[in-house]
Amino acid sequence: MQTRTTIELGLAAALLAAGLAAFLAIRHKPGGGQGVAAFREARAFAVSGELKQVDGPYGLLIGDSQMERLHLPALCGHPAINAAIAGTRISGLRAVAGWLDLPRPPEEIVVTIGTNDLTRRQRSGDPDAATAQFRAEARALFAELVPRARRVVVTAVPPFDAGRPGVAKFYDVEAAPAYSAILSEECARAGCRFVDAYADLRDPAASSRSPDGVHLGLDPATRDRIAARIEAAACPERPR
Repeated sequence: MQTRTTIELGLAAALLAAGLAAFLAIRHKPGGGQGVAAFREARAFAVSGELKQVDGPYGLLIGDSQMERLHLPALCGHPAINAAIAGTRISGLRAVAGWLDLPRPPEEIVVTIGTNDLTRRQRSGDPDAATAQFRAEARALFAELVPRARRVVVTAVPPFDAGRPGVAKFYDVEAAPAYSAILSEECARAGCRFVDAYADLRDPAASSRSPDGVHLGLDPATRDRIAARIEAAACPERPR
């Protein structure tokens, strides 16, 4: 019996190791971006199902992990559905937005994007070309979003803590203001509203609360200040 148990455990371990090896091979093989796209499409499918369960007006939050980490269950007095996906760049966000099946137009769509477009990897080679591509994607994204909602709000790129070890190595922090300016300009061109929802987090003391120098240091008070800035742009007519 003991021998049989030992053999079974050995087989289970071998199968587990084989499965892990296969997972890593798929994750790192060329063309692995297809898996990322499939995940985003599946996430959009799940959010579309959630949207169908919401009665009445609602808001839609889209973007990258900066927005995904923001707990904002309500916006402007009605439910807010968070469809943001970590790791998303602006080109990927266009795809996600296209996959979302909106049962009716949201009262507002709020967009936070740009952090992942600022990685050194994305801006290697020809930074000017990367910047131009970011502008082209932003112009296309906002043109596609504006007809789908009563109001579209776009935020500035959230702050980095450039003094944190490794941050400036992996991100082109100095280009962040230029990317925020592009978002502002293309937002105005499309007829949406731009806001620096993270303005209170740009001073050194606030940046030091970031868990990694890239993502926002969030707590209830910080969340409420961010929400207030977003609502000031999304529903300025609503009594405060």
